[in-house]
Amino acid sequence: MRTAEPTTRAQKEVLVTGDQQSGWSPVAGEQAVSSRAVLLNIELQFDGSGYLLCYASDDGLLWGDTWHISENEAKQVTLEEFGVQPHEWRHA
Repeated sequence: MRTAEPTTRAQKEVLVTGDQQSGWSPVAGEQAVSSRAVLLNIELQFDGSGYLLCYASDDGLLWGDTWHISENEAKQVTLEEFGVQPHEWRHA
């Protein structure tokens, strides 16, 4: 099995409200109780057929990944979701 290879990286401070989902739906009418600034480490990895957009907070409490057909598509998602500008990417 081939492993994904990092192509580019970025870091971005984002405002997060609430906590990592546990898989259970929130109680009706329940509101998030906290907001905080979190530094995300973001990395694009080429897996041979597309790009994994992987992100994790420095404290390890927030993380996730998505798959994209192209590097440009993955970067567009980071722009829309996290505000990562094109000049903020660094080659891995």
